[in-house]
Amino acid sequence: MLHTIDRLDQLATNITRKIASVGVLLMLIIAILTVVDIILRLFVNASVPGFNEIIQLSMAVAIASTFPAGVTTRVNLTIDILERNVSDQTRKICGCIGSLFLLVLFTLLALRVGVHAVHLQERNAISLFLEIPEAPFMMAVAVLFVLAMLAQLIVFLKDVKDCIGNSTSNKKLIIISVSSLLLAVIVVVSAGQTAETLVPTALDSAGTWVAILFVTMWLLALAFIPVAAATGLIGVLGTSIFLGSNPALSVLGSEAAEYLGNIQLAVLPLFLMMGGFAAQAGLASDIYKLAHCLLARFRGGLAMATIGGCAGFGALTGSSIATAATIGQVALPEMRKRGYSAGLAAGSVAAGGTLGQLIPPSTAIILYAILAEQSIGQLFVAAVIPALLAVVAYILAIMAVVTYSPSAAPKIEDKVSLDELMSAAKGSIGVLLLFGVVIGGLYGGLFTATESAAVGAGTAFLFALFRGKLKGQALWDVMAKTTAMTAMIFLLIIGAVNFSFFVAISGLPELVTNFIQGLDVAPLIIIAAFLVLYILLGSVMDPFPIMVITVPIIAPVIGDMGYSLIWWGIIMVSVVETGMITPPFGINVFVLKNIAGGDVPLPTIFKGVMPFVVADLLKLVILVLFPAVILWLPSTM
Repeated sequence: MLHTIDRLDQLATNITRKIASVGVLLMLIIAILTVVDIILRLFVNASVPGFNEIIQLSMAVAIASTFPAGVTTRVNLTIDILERNVSDQTRKICGCIGSLFLLVLFTLLALRVGVHAVHLQERNAISLFLEIPEAPFMMAVAVLFVLAMLAQLIVFLKDVKDCIGNSTSNKKLIIISVSSLLLAVIVVVSAGQTAETLVPTALDSAGTWVAILFVTMWLLALAFIPVAAATGLIGVLGTSIFLGSNPALSVLGSEAAEYLGNIQLAVLPLFLMMGGFAAQAGLASDIYKLAHCLLARFRGGLAMATIGGCAGFGALTGSSIATAATIGQVALPEMRKRGYSAGLAAGSVAAGGTLGQLIPPSTAIILYAILAEQSIGQLFVAAVIPALLAVVAYILAIMAVVTYSPSAAPKIEDKVSLDELMSAAKGSIGVLLLFGVVIGGLYGGLFTATESAAVGAGTAFLFALFRGKLKGQALWDVMAKTTAMTAMIFLLIIGAVNFSFFVAISGLPELVTNFIQGLDVAPLIIIAAFLVLYILLGSVMDPFPIMVITVPIIAPVIGDMGYSLIWWGIIMVSVVETGMITPPFGINVFVLKNIAGGDVPLPTIFKGVMPFVVADLLKLVILVLFPAVILWLPSTM
């Protein structure tokens, strides 16, 4: 039995990876066909009829194909604040419980998406232009959720086996596993029946129920339960209390189907794919070389070049941690070798990494757009000037450090010849072209956000292909990374929208708004309080769970106060990124600590990032007091 579980786990991993590879290949084909469609539209005034419908239906299946592989590779986002304070055995037990929660979520999704597909079949639902039947596509999505459920069952059994140890008997493993599954069924059924009895009086005590469920969700998240499972299941339970279990489950299935088939959300996997191909093509090192050539003549120039490299790489990947880790592996040893202080070297990389989520295209901005129901394109354009402001602020911080502490950087940097500069500029044409086409085309109205993502993915693929960087296992490595991130983010979105639905029908945003209005204080004081809260949360948590948990509550309050939600989106992403380098738990600082190893103590890194934290705070003051810095550019679209 014990060895059988291990074999099943390996078999499930192999099968689900192949399924995901087909799905990601389908995404790549869609991206290339989108580029062809745009070329036809711009140059011969023609287009593929009903192409958007083809993308919408195909992408739903392609995205769903990543869920089974996401399960077997265990790419769940968790809050690990307390990880250092619990034993390894406690962590394993929590892992088993988290696996069980995910199993319940995937089971409910498989059932309700299947029901949704049957309803589409019964009413003979077809697409508007091409009149393609929608039911077969949604049934394929339901089948993929079933596969994800079965894969999660195997993962749960594997987690139970690891938790109780390899020396345990088969009988004990079976008893614990079956008992856990039966207990989960009993709890789910009992919760549903209890929720039904509470519906008539739930709204009379809405505040109490919201408080109970909100605290429960936080406790689950802090207990290492995957954020998607905690928010999704609490969302279903909360909706059941207010509306009943059948409407709650219908919302779960219909919302999952809607967001998987939402053409605007196709930007997520396509931009993730763009980042993967761009990194594989070596575009990140290209932009770093150019930044170094441009800034080498300044004292602290290599640290400034690190900021520039992070900005360029962030524009390709949209990930802060990936930016800090990738650029850090190149820049940190180089700066240390040239005599930079450990604090400035590590601090510049950690701070530069935060640019990954602010510079468009950004996965954090996309997630905010989904949760706050705002335009992805406008948010991308709105982020351009704040991102440039952040780069300038960081460079000024480096200049201040080397001015007041000359020993932090060598006196004379490398002299770069004109030939070297031209060579670096030529090598960076790919990055500049990619960013210019994606954001420039979006700003100029040449194509939509989804089309810009497709152009980015297709162009990055061609760069990697023509540079000979996709040989052997390289292509499959990019696909594996795209699969993992797509599965994690979309499951997070499914959990988030169900939690958001519960929050909306509970009346919590109105309660918070009324409470704030009753305080009779200036709006800027409220904004400042929110910023402090987000810096504290950002210092201990990843931006994604912060946004999933807080946007449904805070965004309506900001809107009711008369502020633009486009403006608030950029402010929010900026402030949580500041939290990522803020003591005592800045995530990027720990990433740099892992890269630097024992040579650079953690307090040294924290000391090194403090000038950049100050620069971030000054940048936030400017963005808050002068909203036009954010809103002017999108107003010209």
